[in-house]
Amino acid sequence: MSDSLFTGGDDPLGGTPPSVGRAGWRGGFVGRTDELAAIERCRAAAVAGVPWVVVVEGPSGIGKTALARRALEDRGDGLQVCWASCDATEKDLPYAALDQLLRRMPCDVPGLRELLRELTPDASPLAVGTDLLPLLAVAADSAPLALVLDDVSWADDHSRQALAFSLRRLWSEPVLIIATVRTGGALGPPVDSEHDWRSLWKGVQHLLPLHLGGLTEQDAGGLAREAGAPELSRAALRRLQERTGGHPLHLRTLLSEVPPPALMDLSHPLPVPSSLESVIGQTLRRLPHDARRLAEALAVLDLPAPLTTAGDLAGLTDPTSALAPLLTAGLVEWDPLQPTAPVRIRHRLQRDAVYHAISPSRRSSLHSAAVTLVAPDAAWSHRVAATTRTDPGLAARLDAEADRQAAHGLPGRAATLLLWAADLSTSRDQSEQRLLAAVMHLLTGQLHGRAAALRRAVEGCASSPRRDVILGSCACHVGDLDTAEHHLTRAAATATDPATAAVADLSLGVTRILRGDGVGAAAVLRPMVDQECSTVFARDALGMLAFAVGHTDGPVAGLDVLAPARLPAAAAVVPRTESHCLLYRGILRVLAGQLRAGGDDLTTLVTRQHSAGDVSVEPTPSAYAGLAHYFTGRWEEAVTRAEAAVLTADTDGSPWGLSMGHAAAALSYAQQGHRKQAESHLASCRQHATVFPWLNSLHPPVIAATLAQARGDRPAMIRALRAVEDPGVTAPGLLTVGPLLWAPLLVDAFTAGADPAPGDVERAGDALARIDRLVVHAPGLALTSHWLHGRIAVATGDVPAALAEYHAADRCTASDDDIPLHRAFLHHDFARLLLSAAGSRNRRDAASHLEQAHRLFRVLGATPYLERVARDLADLGATDGDGPGRRLPDLTEREHAVARLAAQGLTNQEIARQLFLSPKTVEYHLGHVFTKLSLSTRRQLRTLLRP
Repeated sequence: MSDSLFTGGDDPLGGTPPSVGRAGWRGGFVGRTDELAAIERCRAAAVAGVPWVVVVEGPSGIGKTALARRALEDRGDGLQVCWASCDATEKDLPYAALDQLLRRMPCDVPGLRELLRELTPDASPLAVGTDLLPLLAVAADSAPLALVLDDVSWADDHSRQALAFSLRRLWSEPVLIIATVRTGGALGPPVDSEHDWRSLWKGVQHLLPLHLGGLTEQDAGGLAREAGAPELSRAALRRLQERTGGHPLHLRTLLSEVPPPALMDLSHPLPVPSSLESVIGQTLRRLPHDARRLAEALAVLDLPAPLTTAGDLAGLTDPTSALAPLLTAGLVEWDPLQPTAPVRIRHRLQRDAVYHAISPSRRSSLHSAAVTLVAPDAAWSHRVAATTRTDPGLAARLDAEADRQAAHGLPGRAATLLLWAADLSTSRDQSEQRLLAAVMHLLTGQLHGRAAALRRAVEGCASSPRRDVILGSCACHVGDLDTAEHHLTRAAATATDPATAAVADLSLGVTRILRGDGVGAAAVLRPMVDQECSTVFARDALGMLAFAVGHTDGPVAGLDVLAPARLPAAAAVVPRTESHCLLYRGILRVLAGQLRAGGDDLTTLVTRQHSAGDVSVEPTPSAYAGLAHYFTGRWEEAVTRAEAAVLTADTDGSPWGLSMGHAAAALSYAQQGHRKQAESHLASCRQHATVFPWLNSLHPPVIAATLAQARGDRPAMIRALRAVEDPGVTAPGLLTVGPLLWAPLLVDAFTAGADPAPGDVERAGDALARIDRLVVHAPGLALTSHWLHGRIAVATGDVPAALAEYHAADRCTASDDDIPLHRAFLHHDFARLLLSAAGSRNRRDAASHLEQAHRLFRVLGATPYLERVARDLADLGATDGDGPGRRLPDLTEREHAVARLAAQGLTNQEIARQLFLSPKTVEYHLGHVFTKLSLSTRRQLRTLLRP
């Protein structure tokens, strides 16, 4: 993509990788034997089908890129290398880094051209990542694949998110990923942005971190010999190493300047300046005039440029002759095998040294001339750099261009242009207004890392509503809700601009919801809904208001708030502009027990997130879709959705939905008897619940109680549920909006003993009353209600009432909103009640209910309960017709999910799409399933896992 920044440039599909055809590399490679050996082991494993990620960190010029090149030299294993050189100038260009990688792939890879056409600014990173995954698998089928992201800290956000989504889904593909990262100094990434680039390898299965320091004295000697110096004494080598810190670029530059006798003469100081920049400056001064002018032009262009373009900027008639001394001096690299024969200064440190050596007047002149030689978008930076004073005219043009870029869906680019305009402003007020506008674009575009990096600058601005909105929004995003409330309350009270006032009110409403203050949130949001019923802000406010009311009056009341939106009942036909309301309707429907409709709302929204960029990507829809699947007994799908939510949050750094995502996965694993996986998600849920405790504090105790329920440990259930009843631990609003999560557990726990305390039965009755209020609007919960009323009747010794409730529950027709686990619990409890009374008929009826419970638990894969029912059947002298059921304890969670979907008849392609894996990974997992279970066909697998 870099060449396209020049007028007339070309970037052909399948261009030459950076490791081939380059001129201007002085000498070979020395040292780093341990690092090379470690990467070689990763390479061998990747070639064998075990993907690895290698992260090479170190200061600028320490040799990260050279190490990657050496590690990827031809070894006869057919490794194909795709290389992307990330650059700060392309950080605002969506998919710039991914575009480079894809254009290095063989052009005959199926789907490659289609994916390249998909890389538009409005393309969803999740959609691109989903399509990238099978493409990588197909590309690696012909030969092992290496992906290199050089200077990954400067990768654009769209590429980073798409790649992060794909890389952690690689399981068995022969793929090696190498990322280099600058650390320390002005050339490293901003500290506040570290999460962004580190998210690329967060959660990957095989990761090798390497940190490069300076070369040893021995390696410095090898570098000296390679440069033509004689054998140096240990003292001479020690002086070299101490002068340069073993920094390879500094060493090479010094060796090119110091004659061999001076290197060996310890009686005199080395005849070169001590700093690398000064040594490079000395090299530059010794170059011929035309070569120096060409170097200056390349430093100003700061990108690989066609030699003719660089020559035109330098004012040279024969740039080829001027190039030779630069190649000899090791200052530039040249790629004559590319159609445009691009040339660039070899290293960022060299480029900066050359650039700083240019006089201010000549630098300005060169930037002015570059404007007509580069593409229009790249010309803006040169216009700014050419300016030596404030320029209100250019600042106004930058404002207009920022508006254009924002309208085309490029908020990051708009922010960059406005920050430049701020520096060119003639007054502090103008500068601050442009700075604040830039940060607002970043927040709108969910570029929170970049916005956070500008927080101190925003704090230095004069007090204003917009400043308060920005500081409040940034604080809210990281969970500092007190600070957010302070700034946003003041912004809402003082804003006179309608747009700023609306953003302040919306953000304040979100903050209060996160604080558990549903009443306060409604007070802010309801006037927006009443006064601005046709605006985008009002639609957003309506969804948030519904959620807030759900926390004060229950999920059904929240759904009533959404009625004025007149959303179609079917999610698929809800307009995309109403997706925000669709999110809240889906969440509230699930919490109200309208499970099928709520699940449809949320899965439709997830599909929209993956299909285009006009719907914001966040983990909440997937997390609550996972909860809907958990309730309806589709636990493998629940885990898949929950893991997708966690993956999305890890990819884009969003805190929303993480707690619920881990909760949905933990609940599903717990009920299947996968205790280790459930406890792992519980630990993660506890960690993330602390960010917004008033929104998420209900999840950990519910998970702990469910784990105890699966173990049959009623005292542990009660201990976990004490936190639910403690208002200092669990926000009361969570009990109001989410009774379906906790009330059945509480009734189950407090009615389990032989002689429960009156207070326990009373608490169980109060909890059940919340479920009963939902039944009117969710008839599928009638079975749950009758079952729980029956348990309370048993606990109070009212057997006739219990039998009546259980019979009523048994007569409830199964529906899409049925909770099958509760139906299975009903049959098991019904059988136990019948067995407590004498009579052969009761024993026959009890056996029938146990068999039905056994069948339901088997269908669900609820192994802990299945084993208990099997024991009860054995005690009764009966057996289930399908046998005790086979548990699959040796399968990993991923193998289990693949096996279940394969048993349902899905193809590898369909399984891959549903689980966000590549077909090759599905094949890999199925192979392990067949081996572990001693199977050879899918028919056998279906028989084993049949309901």
